[in-house]
Amino acid sequence: MLAKNLVLLLLLFTLSASSPSASTKQQIREMYAKSYSCKQTTQQLLKLLAVQEQNAFTLGYTGAAKMMMAKHAFNPFTKISNFNAGKKLLNVAIGKDKANTELIFLRYANQVSAPSFLGYDDHIEADKQLLLKSLASKQLDEQLAKTVISFLQQQKLTTTEKQQLTNLTQ
Repeated sequence: MLAKNLVLLLLLFTLSASSPSASTKQQIREMYAKSYSCKQTTQQLLKLLAVQEQNAFTLGYTGAAKMMMAKHAFNPFTKISNFNAGKKLLNVAIGKDKANTELIFLRYANQVSAPSFLGYDDHIEADKQLLLKSLASKQLDEQLAKTVISFLQQQKLTTTEKQQLTNLTQ
């Protein structure tokens, strides 16, 4: 009986700490988008990510969510601590999966949104070029491509980059 309960407990733990399914990944993406305006959503997202397998995807979103918590914090030391912890996790995630365009997008979005005094702008141009290249080669799924295009359209772009985006949306 004890062995049966242990097996059941182990199975439940394995399921709760598994790699995110496609629906869970979509839920994580949606929660991240909403976290910009809602601290509680950011906190819920961090709780959801904590029970997932710590692969590049979950590490990247955990890092991005921690950086988002910096936006919601009042104390300046807490803001910087959250931001730096998130930046570190996002960089670790990208190190694990350098070809993951979604993680590159998270880094790009955070870099262009971060205050300049944080000095978090080392990869802006390279990340933007990689995103444009990925969009042009249609390497992104449709929803992510729409998100990236929408975000890029709000950024400072060269005339050539604007034309590239225009060509992609036609």
